[in-house]
Amino acid sequence: MDTGLEMLKRRLPPAFAREIEDRQREGNLISLAGPQGYGVGVRLDREYGVDGEGQEGEPAERSGVRALLDWLASAYEEAEVRISTDPQQWILAESADGALDMLLRGLVPGGGTVLVETPAAPEALELMRRRGIRAVPVDCDRDGMLPDDLRRKCEVAGGRPAMAYVTPHYSNPSGRVWSRQRKLALLEVSERLGLPIVIDDTASLVLFAEEGEAGFGNELEDLIESGPEGKVKDNTTRRSGIEVQRAQQAADEVKREAEGESQKEHTAIGEVHVQENSVDLIKAAGAEGAAGSKRRAQGDRTPLDVLRQQAGLWGAETVSLGSLERTLTPQLPLAWLRGEAKTMERLRRVPSPGSSSAAGAAVAERAGRLHAWLAQPPGRRRAAAAEAAAAYAARRALALELLQAPAWHGACVEDPGGGLFLWLRLPAGVSSEALLRASLLEGTAFLPGTLCYAKEPDDRFIRLTVAAHEPARLHEGLARLTAALAEFTARSADE
Repeated sequence: MDTGLEMLKRRLPPAFAREIEDRQREGNLISLAGPQGYGVGVRLDREYGVDGEGQEGEPAERSGVRALLDWLASAYEEAEVRISTDPQQWILAESADGALDMLLRGLVPGGGTVLVETPAAPEALELMRRRGIRAVPVDCDRDGMLPDDLRRKCEVAGGRPAMAYVTPHYSNPSGRVWSRQRKLALLEVSERLGLPIVIDDTASLVLFAEEGEAGFGNELEDLIESGPEGKVKDNTTRRSGIEVQRAQQAADEVKREAEGESQKEHTAIGEVHVQENSVDLIKAAGAEGAAGSKRRAQGDRTPLDVLRQQAGLWGAETVSLGSLERTLTPQLPLAWLRGEAKTMERLRRVPSPGSSSAAGAAVAERAGRLHAWLAQPPGRRRAAAAEAAAAYAARRALALELLQAPAWHGACVEDPGGGLFLWLRLPAGVSSEALLRASLLEGTAFLPGTLCYAKEPDDRFIRLTVAAHEPARLHEGLARLTAALAEFTARSADE
């Protein structure tokens, strides 16, 4: 099931929902609206099932749960420089959305306030809305939450917010990777105010790219940057006036942060002041020889728990939400939560629809299958993960190339360097919801940016899930979207 389409049908006008349903029945709808990739290179078939009994006569599924948690604990410990955890600090959930729902039930009971990014993950905002939770947006730029506004929103919330929900690595939807300074600022606020931080890393491969033998191998990080056989072409061979402006802004920001100056004057992510003579489509990757700027654009991928240890911010509380279902294994929904033992015990006491024996058995069976795949010889595991990462990079490069068609004149998009999404600002005068209607008539769906804001929706942006389809289908979906935009702008010009 495409959860992006289901959310569209719930939140948009009935005419949109009917169009989506009609196209789905006809079988010709290409959806770029979902929250996950296609899972290229990973096949969890019978080879990775579990049979028989586990240790000491326990069912194999239960043994699979224990084995998976042991594997995850070892992987996180390796990735985070020997930060060890015990079994009481882990909980498995039947899906990424189910894990977040468990967190909302446990940490924000009866409604409350949650701090979120601007823009924020639309799937999370939808869950909060359905739970009667007030999502308070914190201003952001390409490096993450602005510290001054973060502190101000904590005060305006009228008492301590229940938690902050963040996606710091290839975030949903903007694709940003937070800087080290912004992560430290969030940890400092957490320690000072007792604010729990929920870190959603389900749209990234960061942990498994960097954990060495316990994970998918260090070479995956480079493959995320390149593509098949490391040879995806970088179409940007020039630096636009905006890219120069952004590079200067980044340099100025480093200086300001070092001097402790205010961040109030910074613009939100995507709020780029486009000059008339600049190129229409921007990719943050930059030209050859701009390695420093490229690293800056990609932010810092150090886990927050490592930064907490390095900075001695032991009073900061973090809860990590991890899963492979949005990146590698969409056919096997499963997620895990990791946090302080007292927080996990609090979550275990929360009744939820997934607490039945049948649901527990389903989680256990999936855990056994996932562990069987993770525990295979490292070379096979790395090859599968590398294939998926390379395929996603190639699709992102293809999408960026197709978005340079004349119809997209005046649009703005950045290459996040990884992740599942492209966050695109439409040409002036084009409404995301109006374009969605035109695009549905052509047979392609996307997520309008209006669903990615807790307050004051911005109708100029759209989220494209470029990792969702194989290249030929992605090409067709974007061709339909381009045709819809061309017809839409031509019609507007005639009016």
